[in-house]
Amino acid sequence: MIVFHAQEGDLDAIMALEESGFDHARWSRESWGAELTAPDRQVLAYRDAEGVLVAVATMQLVDDFGDLLRVVVAPERRGQGIARKLLLASILMAQASGAVRILLEVEEENGPALSVYGRLGFSPIDRRRDYYGAGRHAIVMELPIDASSYSPGSPVEVAS
Repeated sequence: MIVFHAQEGDLDAIMALEESGFDHARWSRESWGAELTAPDRQVLAYRDAEGVLVAVATMQLVDDFGDLLRVVVAPERRGQGIARKLLLASILMAQASGAVRILLEVEEENGPALSVYGRLGFSPIDRRRDYYGAGRHAIVMELPIDASSYSPGSPVEVAS
């Protein structure tokens, strides 16, 4: 597994993922560019064996928690455990930065994402009606990650 800190030079590849990963509520090039340069963001990406960027996740670090803002995996690579690996790296880096919990919103109908988050220990704590548009509700989930309560169970390396 090759997880690394995404750089501004990865923006084109990230935008290609964004286009393939979402049919609504896509982030703009400007939004992703801001993610890559903001000092309070942790943008991690995953490259396959051929060096192709196939997944990206971004988290905002605020005080003692991480806010997982976006996870995108190339459609043809879903179901291969890539999101889980990327999330584990994000969780461990947030923990190393002093975070004691992570929050996220996920579309209520996104069963695969809910399953991945649940297996990693996230629990639903709230529901936001119409968060993604009319009739598209979000589940707010939380993961405590203090040193005594979270252990990912598998090693993850992050390249610089």
